[in-house]
Amino acid sequence: MSVILESALTAGLAALAAGVFWLLGWRLRRAYALLSALGVSVGFAVLYWRVQGRPDFPPIDATQWVFWHALLALPLGWLAGIVPAYRWVWVWGALLGVLWLFVPPFRPLMESGFWSLTAGVAYIVGFALATWLLMTLTAPLGEERGLATPFLIALLGGVSAGVLFYGAKSASLAQLSGTLGAVVGVGVLLAFLRSFTIGRGAVALAMLLFMSLWTTALGFAQLTPGQLVVLYLLALTPALRLLPAMQRLSPAVRFALPLAIVLVVGGAAVGMTYSAYMAQSGDTYSY
Repeated sequence: MSVILESALTAGLAALAAGVFWLLGWRLRRAYALLSALGVSVGFAVLYWRVQGRPDFPPIDATQWVFWHALLALPLGWLAGIVPAYRWVWVWGALLGVLWLFVPPFRPLMESGFWSLTAGVAYIVGFALATWLLMTLTAPLGEERGLATPFLIALLGGVSAGVLFYGAKSASLAQLSGTLGAVVGVGVLLAFLRSFTIGRGAVALAMLLFMSLWTTALGFAQLTPGQLVVLYLLALTPALRLLPAMQRLSPAVRFALPLAIVLVVGGAAVGMTYSAYMAQSGDTYSY
């Protein structure tokens, strides 16, 4: 089977898995919060298994932690859908959760001396705080009806795949990132169902997984801090739709503005990393 067909099949199976859970959540409203995050978790697990094979536990490779994050972070996705009166539990639970999740993947870098203890702690705390902020700011997008949110996140996955492929020189992380975007992108099709939303948990968990992929590429591949910052800011771009000033604009403008930013800035980022890649065409891939 060709690489293109294999990748399409992987994306299709992962998206189908997510779509099944989201459809169930759309029909079973009492289980909506649980099934929203579960769709992303199961969808990502399916795509990882097909791309990387069965992961070890405890992981023996840095990329394997991303798979376990999809499962271990599932309670955070569930908390994201908690009723507004108890949403403070989600905010503080997400902060403590991501702090715990980011320690195991990067501890080997400190133990080996590649990162000093001070630098390692700073990286881990910085990763966790940035992820927590991203999750809490973008989670409300999951409550919006329409195709804007899943489409923008799917586009983010495509941009991320390009930067990880040409910038980090990691084919596996690029495929995982791009297919994660495709998993969320199935929400575009489901958006035509009346009252369908992908849910707060789905958005929060997807953003955590993107950050897990990007920070892994920074620590173990060749992603630069500047490229990580660009991807992070692009991930925040959909949240512009939630600003009060944007809420007063028409739905078309609220969709077009973040779309234009992701297309222009994301396209420029992929273009620059591609140019740098071609200039160093003798470099090999990390994994």
